[in-house]
Amino acid sequence: MNGMDDNRAEAERLANIRAGWHRYKAAEADAQAAVIRLTDSMRQLATALQEGADRDLAEHPDMAELNVMLDGFYSPPPAVTPPQ
Repeated sequence: MNGMDDNRAEAERLANIRAGWHRYKAAEADAQAAVIRLTDSMRQLATALQEGADRDLAEHPDMAELNVMLDGFYSPPPAVTPPQ
């Protein structure tokens, strides 16, 4: 190959590398957009679940009392400081 063909081959190789980089960045942007959509959906789901739990507790006060008892049972004991 002569010098002109070598330059053309090198230019084509570099163009292919740049095209691959742009495809990678486009895929990265798609992934970021999907994460943003998922984050919003998860926030909406958490809000809906919390609102449902709040309504259940408001409608059934005995559940609220049970919830407090279970929190005390399953929570770690408070830290006890040794006497000085």
